[in-house]
Amino acid sequence: MPVAKYWGNKFMSRFISRLTRQKFYDVSCGFRAYSRETLQRLNLFGTFTYTQETFIDLAFKEIAILEVPVHVKGSRENGKSRVASNLFRYGFQTLNIILRTFRDNKPFRLFGFMSGFVFLLGLGFAIFLGQHYLRTGFFTPHKWAGFIAGFLFVVSLLLLLIGFVLDMFARMRRNQEEILFQLKRDRDNG
Repeated sequence: MPVAKYWGNKFMSRFISRLTRQKFYDVSCGFRAYSRETLQRLNLFGTFTYTQETFIDLAFKEIAILEVPVHVKGSRENGKSRVASNLFRYGFQTLNIILRTFRDNKPFRLFGFMSGFVFLLGLGFAIFLGQHYLRTGFFTPHKWAGFIAGFLFVVSLLLLLIGFVLDMFARMRRNQEEILFQLKRDRDNG
């Protein structure tokens, strides 16, 4: 395997492992086997590649994933990859799918993290202004820090509210996917 693809695969495996809070070693291999029920539960929306999206979707649905090591040949014998021919394009489009899948499944975790980050930035500006006031007794010439802190606190609150609303939608989606699973199962068994 070329060095860039090898390290890209390692990075992607660590990234997906961290998002799903499970340990995966190879999330880019397209060789997969699924049970019938797993296929019925699988709902993918990405239009570029399914490999990482599948891991995230199944992990968040708490469906067991078993990785079986396989031997990979060092280089492609026939043809050229149409998916990973340009690593930057592949990385950008794959990251887009991963973030959308994560957003759709764990929106409160994503927006809660963003809200916390923005809140801490605002807190930094507020502390800076507070220290200046305690030293000098005046807010000037750093009133700007107070305005920025206030703005960041409002943005933080809005991100938290967006997380709550999207979490509600995620729950509705899980209910819809369960109904869809029941319909698929009934169709296949009928």
